[in-house]
Amino acid sequence: MRYKDGKPYREQIYTFYEIMKIIDEYGLPQAWNPDGDKGPERYIEVQVWDEEVIVIRKYM
Repeated sequence: MRYKDGKPYREQIYTFYEIMKIIDEYGLPQAWNPDGDKGPERYIEVQVWDEEVIVIRKYM
């Protein structure tokens, strides 16, 4: 997220294991910011990549 508030986890891409560490440290946004009154965090956006789908073209 490109929101400029100085939080150390901004503007980075994380692997599954890295994001789990971030969640352990900061918690889930929907738990500590359910109403959105503590900033823009309301969820964690993910992209899931799987090499197998690319190789066998299962969905093409």
